[in-house]
Amino acid sequence: MSDMTAELGVEVVVAASAEAVVRASDVVVCTTPAREPYLRSQWLHPGLHITCMGADLPGKQELAANCFAKADRVACDRIAQCVLIGELHHAVDAGQIDLSRVDELGEITAGLKPGRQGDDEITICDLTGVGVQDTAIARLAYRRATAAGLGTPYGG
Repeated sequence: MSDMTAELGVEVVVAASAEAVVRASDVVVCTTPAREPYLRSQWLHPGLHITCMGADLPGKQELAANCFAKADRVACDRIAQCVLIGELHHAVDAGQIDLSRVDELGEITAGLKPGRQGDDEITICDLTGVGVQDTAIARLAYRRATAAGLGTPYGG
């Protein structure tokens, strides 16, 4: 852990369990290739935000489907895609959420739909990977790295 702490510049610790992490966190980002849900709805608490990125192919699932029933707000990168391969599809298939409660991230960032409305809301964002959003994020990261004098230019 000390080598990771030194490299990242933040204290790195081993958690006792996934439950302990979720209960103690304000933001949780799930990025595993899990095929069985490990994050349980009873661990969710007011103010928690979860971003799910691991369920990007059929058969992957990190969240128990009933997490979506407990969420105050649900967003995803692309509804049509997430109902096929994302965490959202497990929740819809299990009858834990109606698609009328789901907003697309682009609508929220454009100000067309509301984001979080209060500090106590539980929010979930399901990201399965949309090329245009990934490109925008990559361009922003590139500009910031270049401005900071980081990275190595690729001359092709």
